[in-house]
Parts: sequence; C-alpha cells; structure tokens
Amino acid sequence: MANASGLDLFFESWKKQVDASVRMMDAVVEATAKMRAAQLAAANEMRERAQALEKALADATSAQELWGAQWNWALASCGRSAAYWQSLFEAMNEANDTMARCLGENVKGCVAEPGEGEPPATSFAAIDEAYREMFKTSQKLLQYTAKAFQTSAAPASAEQDEAKKAA
Repeated sequence: MANASGLDLFFESWKKQVDASVRMMDAVVEATAKMRAAQLAAANEMRERAQALEKALADATSAQELWGAQWNWALASCGRSAAYWQSLFEAMNEANDTMARCLGENVKGCVAEPGEGEPPATSFAAIDEAYREMFKTSQKLLQYTAKAFQTSAAPASAEQDEAKKAA
C-alpha cells in the first residue's frame, strides 16, 4: 500500500481494530462458555456426591464409619475443588492471552509513532483499561485461591514469636 490514500489507511486501520474487537469478544464468550460448563459439571457432580455422602452417613453404624465417610468425602472434595479452579483459570488465561495478542497486533495502528505528538483518542484506551482491570481481578482471584489451599499450620515467623513473648 505504498500509494494508499489517507482514506485507505484509515479504512485498513479501522478494519483491523474491528477485527481485533470481534476476536476479543469471541475469546471472552468462549471463556465464559467453558467456565459455565465447568460450573454446571461441578454442580451436578457435587449433588451426586452429596447424595452419596448422605446415604453413607445414614448407613454408618459407628463413629469410626461416620468419621471415615466424612473424611473421605472432604479429602476428595479438596482435589475436585483444585481441578475446578484450575479449569476456570485456564479458561481465563486463554482469553487473556487472546486479548493480549489482539491488542498487541493493533497497537501500532492505534497510537502515534514517537515524535508524532499525542496518541489519538481511540477505543484502544478504553479496551486497554478494561483489559488491565480484568487482569488485576484475575490475579486477585488467583492469589485468594492460592491462599485458601495453604495450610493453616504454617510455622510462625520470628516476628510472630517475638510478639507472643512480648504479650
């Protein structure tokens, strides 16, 4: 497009932005569908497992059987929970990756080159801000989930020991 007019360049840039927007929307919809499918599967499995636990508890004839049924159910639930959250994070990360690639492919056409003055006001800034907020939220959710799986019996730090001695 060496001899392209300004209108042709504008059209090509606009077309790339619209295409990137559609691909980003598609990535979000796909991730949402994967997350909903994982939620539905987990809910159905949980219902079946809760009914089986209810039966096992009703059939228990000793405290040991009762404790064993409850313990085995809780232990299996931890593994299932980790797998569930992993599937959600994978769906979110795939969408994040697709969106980042779409944004990266179109950055050059959306902002001014160095020395050309201020970047033009485009929808790129709004998309970039929304992506940053989604990424921050994903990170917070990941941190929260990681903390939930940490053991509560972690050794106390030296500062905690000193605070207990001082009290």
